[in-house]
Amino acid sequence: MSDYRQINAKSKYIGALYDAYPLLKKIDEENNNVISTEAIFKTVYSDEYVASINSVCTGILFVLRGKIKIQKINKDGEETNLYNIEQGEFCHEALSCLSKLESLNIIGKAIQDSEVCIIPFGIVEKYLMENNEFLMYIYMDLYKKFSKVIENKEILIHESLESRLLKLLIKKNSTIIYATHSQLAFEIDSVREVVSRKLKSIEKEGYIKLERGKITILKDLNELI
Repeated sequence: MSDYRQINAKSKYIGALYDAYPLLKKIDEENNNVISTEAIFKTVYSDEYVASINSVCTGILFVLRGKIKIQKINKDGEETNLYNIEQGEFCHEALSCLSKLESLNIIGKAIQDSEVCIIPFGIVEKYLMENNEFLMYIYMDLYKKFSKVIENKEILIHESLESRLLKLLIKKNSTIIYATHSQLAFEIDSVREVVSRKLKSIEKEGYIKLERGKITILKDLNELI
């Protein structure tokens, strides 16, 4: 790629960063464009991890386009969904790096093809964490994420797995759903074996037809809720 094309491409990404996070534009302009100079832009494809669990902290992730699912990995390698981050939001695991706290074993995985920006920690510490507006922005986003985690926890406690599975299938809004049992289990914080049993039970009742990687809806699943 020519230098002109590279500059043009980066300018496009910087514009998208400013659109998603207007406050970064203000901070950048007040500090001789240090953010746009040092920012790293990349595309993360669907089902690709943003970084491995053992990777060294390098910076804070900002989402320009797409959606990243934030997950916690336990000692057995099992994943629990916490929340999603989209344009204008943050992954707060980065705060453990900034605070030099023990990692919570949280990773990000793209739900769809996404464009992200990573701002190095040196820039974050010197220019962003010293800005009161930015700190308030983080606190507000953290409050929303915490509220979502609590809401999801309440749903898990009070709603049956079968009900969650049925609602997920209905939410897909299609008579043909292309998804593996593992993918569905991932979305409702369960395991493949349990989801497979529930699906086969629903199939026996004549509401769905199961094929490899495909589910055909035959009757209104709302009748089962």
